[in-house]
Amino acid sequence: MSVNPIRMLIATDKPQFKEYLNTILSHEPDMKILGFVENNVSAIEQSLKLKPNVFLFDLDLEPPQAGFETIQTLTAKAPQIRSIVFSHSTSDESIIAAFEAGAVDYLIKNSSVTQTLASIRAAAQDQAAIRPEIAKLIRKEFRLLRSEKATLISTLNIVYKLTPTELELLKLFAEGKTKNQILALKHIEPSTFRTHMGNVRKKFKTGSFHDLAARLKHLGIFEMYFSEPH
Repeated sequence: MSVNPIRMLIATDKPQFKEYLNTILSHEPDMKILGFVENNVSAIEQSLKLKPNVFLFDLDLEPPQAGFETIQTLTAKAPQIRSIVFSHSTSDESIIAAFEAGAVDYLIKNSSVTQTLASIRAAAQDQAAIRPEIAKLIRKEFRLLRSEKATLISTLNIVYKLTPTELELLKLFAEGKTKNQILALKHIEPSTFRTHMGNVRKKFKTGSFHDLAARLKHLGIFEMYFSEPH
């Protein structure tokens, strides 16, 4: 065993997976298993107590959200501990959530032994290499974020030109109100309503107020301008 082996804590309650990890890791001269834990509370307590270099977390141990919260808590309380997630799930949402929580790598449970060992060694050296499939997913997420950011900025630039009344009318549409309900609620004449909506149509260059209202709701525009639900 090397002078300073990679110290690992493993969280899983699956006997077969525990046996598998113990088999492939216990014979590596540069690695040392500090122990196994079987729930997220013990995972946090023992990680803070034993201070492993790498924390291996079986995401199937807990409901996914609890697992992400465990990683997030460890990242906040002990950022020097590098967390690697194992899971059967290959969904983009799970992978992104794991990285957002602070994991340095995400391995599918059928990953090769070579890939698993390489991930642990890279994490211990704070050089977790991003594999091609993960890099592709991150690039995709980045493009989506940039697209949403551009859409939000473009929309805000137009929203700034709306009058408070026009914005409120759109908010009522977003809440599912019909035209007649809005007329009664706001005590305005149909002609005045048409004027407001005509102005909105010119500013956004759209003919569908319902689609526009849904778009503003999705971007959180109404929450930015109205502190309380109408």
